[in-house]
Amino acid sequence: MRKKNWFGLILALCMVASLLPVPAGAASSEVALKLGSPWCAIDTQVTLVDESNDQVVPYAVELNGGGYTLLPIRRVLEAFGGYVEWVPSTGGVLCTLNGRQVELAPGSAQATVDGVSVTMDVPAEAKNDRTFVPVRFVSENLGLSVSYEPTNQIVVVSAAPVDQNSLTSLASVKALVAKTQETQTPTTPAVPATQSVSYQEGSYALASGTVSARIVTVDLTDPKVSVRSAIVGNQLNATADFSNIVSSSGGALAVINANFFESYEDIKDPIGPVMVNGNFVYGNSGSLTSLGITADGKTYYGRPSVFYRVITTDGGTVQQWSGYNLNVFEQYADGSVLYTPARGTSVPVTCAGAALTVRGGVTTDYRAVSVGETLTIPSDGYVLWMGSAFTATHYYQIPEMGRTVTMEPYLRVEDEEGFSLEGVTSLISGAPRLVKDGAIETYLDPGFTEARFTTSITPRTAVGTTADGKLLLVSVPSASIQQMRELMLQLGCQDAVNLDGGASTAMYYNGQIVAAPGRQLTTTLQVFVSP
Repeated sequence: MRKKNWFGLILALCMVASLLPVPAGAASSEVALKLGSPWCAIDTQVTLVDESNDQVVPYAVELNGGGYTLLPIRRVLEAFGGYVEWVPSTGGVLCTLNGRQVELAPGSAQATVDGVSVTMDVPAEAKNDRTFVPVRFVSENLGLSVSYEPTNQIVVVSAAPVDQNSLTSLASVKALVAKTQETQTPTTPAVPATQSVSYQEGSYALASGTVSARIVTVDLTDPKVSVRSAIVGNQLNATADFSNIVSSSGGALAVINANFFESYEDIKDPIGPVMVNGNFVYGNSGSLTSLGITADGKTYYGRPSVFYRVITTDGGTVQQWSGYNLNVFEQYADGSVLYTPARGTSVPVTCAGAALTVRGGVTTDYRAVSVGETLTIPSDGYVLWMGSAFTATHYYQIPEMGRTVTMEPYLRVEDEEGFSLEGVTSLISGAPRLVKDGAIETYLDPGFTEARFTTSITPRTAVGTTADGKLLLVSVPSASIQQMRELMLQLGCQDAVNLDGGASTAMYYNGQIVAAPGRQLTTTLQVFVSP
């Protein structure tokens, strides 16, 4: 980033693909937009960023070690007397203001500025029938200025430069802050209130700075309370708008986003293991900080390394095989992967080996498979792919057909914190660990050492457990990992872990989305209270 408080953020425009150039009225002096909020302020007038969709919100992302903010601000350009045209030949957009023009196309880092080709830091991107473009680049090339107010996470686009120290006194910022506070107040409950689940907002003075937070407190000792993990449609690589996840939850009182996932890849798999309704739907043999929750409200924290055992149970000679990973696409010669219907109906073979098919709890097929083939995943069972080196070991047993088998997860090695799979019905994963045994934990999981996971100031989600059996679901609009550590400890957590953040930061409570994500999600943690 160029400057500390997100001055290096690259912002983004979004516009409906069918938008036609319509000249705007009198030009405005400033437009303010808040991360995670569907509202924007044009001078003192507060309106939706997108009148046709109140789920369109600005959000922060991390890319190539830098921080970027994506802002759906078609209204901004119009507010300053400009307009946007769709370019059918490229699927891109042509932005015009004061006789200047910037043209961009999705997926390309090349832009045309007044007829000259220029390389941008990040490419334009197409999402949900809209084109998102780097608005700092666009704004500056169209003669506008962009500032960022970090306390309230508000982006200000102005006709003339604005003193950074005076941003909070701008009429647009004041109007937007007032609107945000109004809409964040929980409205009519969708679920009857309960003393076992509560919500609060507040500011917390920490050694590393003051942080505002939204907190859902769940009393796990109440037998009427249950906490469940979920993935969209019970299928991997399925995402949905947060509002749809909430509405299809079946009456959840509270919902937050959970696992990190491959949001920028074509296959949007979770990072780390996930268990839903007592069944693992995804997992690899590499351990990652995880939270397991039992049906009776007990919690386990640790870094469990989980394998998946297929074993005969019909009283004959015992045969068993282990799946090192579950529903991952990567295959290697000395490994094995178990594929269930959560993966879909089929999976490609990328490494030669053998495949065992189980239907209805009975072994029905076993054959050698080659690269380029496709494995069919039965809807009433699963298929275990095993690499050529895996099947070549002296202890490997060739599967007998017609055997009754069961599949069960188990810990490859004992977890140092005593993490147990016994009774666990929900499991999610995150990183880094924030609090461990009542003290701040500074260990960083491999793959989670970049600035976006540590020093960057960004929206974040965390979950933790107190000594008296309370589960805390926490969402912050802006914090570093060190601030999250201090916050969770101050809230009384004995254990806590950081979950996905940035554009994925989401929280719902009792009829109100109090933190709106900027992208579709896949894995969530949901709280229910029975009558």
